[in-house]
Amino acid sequence: MSTETPSNLEHITPAGRKWMNRKFILSAIAIVIAVVVAWLVFHRSATAPAPAPVASALVKTAPLRQIDLSESLTAFGEVTTGQVVAISFPRAGQVSRILVIPGQRVERGTPLASLTSDPNARFAYTQAQSAVDFARGELRRISELFSLQLATQSQIDAARKSLTDAEANLEAQRQLGGGVGSATLTAPFAGVVTTVAVAQGDRIAPGAVIMELGPTNVLRVRLGIEPADSRLVRVGTPVTLSSLADSSKSVSTKIAESQGLVDPRTQLIDAVVTLPASSSSFFVPGMHVRAMINVGRHQSWAVPRAAVLTDANGAYVFQVAGGKAHRVNVTQGVESQGMVAISGPFDTHLPIVVLGNYELQEGMPVREGGAAG
Repeated sequence: MSTETPSNLEHITPAGRKWMNRKFILSAIAIVIAVVVAWLVFHRSATAPAPAPVASALVKTAPLRQIDLSESLTAFGEVTTGQVVAISFPRAGQVSRILVIPGQRVERGTPLASLTSDPNARFAYTQAQSAVDFARGELRRISELFSLQLATQSQIDAARKSLTDAEANLEAQRQLGGGVGSATLTAPFAGVVTTVAVAQGDRIAPGAVIMELGPTNVLRVRLGIEPADSRLVRVGTPVTLSSLADSSKSVSTKIAESQGLVDPRTQLIDAVVTLPASSSSFFVPGMHVRAMINVGRHQSWAVPRAAVLTDANGAYVFQVAGGKAHRVNVTQGVESQGMVAISGPFDTHLPIVVLGNYELQEGMPVREGGAAG
């Protein structure tokens, strides 16, 4: 009796056949998805644009140089007249008229004030005159008695001494103005009235100051120096003065006086500059000026002023190495004639960017358009 091997499919249940059909469908779907994804990737890579070239900046560079720079201090001050002189009457009296006002320019011999002599001084002068007349008459009378041998030589000597004393007293009263009803005070030199110390009608004592007069042939500039910097300022230190209103108007001079006390009002130490008025006709008393005080010179690594930038982290420059810009933080020093002294971890052999540095960033490629200076 023969037996037949049944087919494998005959043993698969209906549930198994259903599961196999589902697996076949899922496999087909996966193959279709893979084909679509591969086509999309290929199509995108074939149509994608070429990458944009890396941006670079056009700059101009300058070599880092070591030069001799002058170090200077900036100070401010006010132009005044020369050394002020007090003007006074040598005698007591009453001010009858004030003929000038503060700030007025006067020439030598200009009337400044009128004074009426003090009544007490006039009375003392009259008494002195009477004493001279009496002493002179007494000497004449004693001399006549001596000729008649009615007086002694000692009496004559005493009369002569009395006359001499009376004449001396009269001269003193004359110098005190007792013999003058009124007098006029005049300017002893050309200058500017800086202060009027009395008013019309005031009674004054002998030698009392009437006003102050400052000469204008020499001007003085009082500069305020920070106490920490005052050690650098000495007599003879060069100074350049310029007007605050117009910096093109300037004159070169030197420190004439350096004081050693702090002004309690300004908390600064004063340094005084004197200059002939003829050399600075554009300076007038009362004008405010700026002073550049040259306190020394020294060698420094320096770059043009435009090469130094600043931000929240401080001052910095860009150096070019390998075609790229590299930021270097620096410390600024003195500035002179458009050059700034710098110190920091820079490479002295690499050029400094002086133009186009505002648009640079660390590591940015650069194109050099030429070297400056």
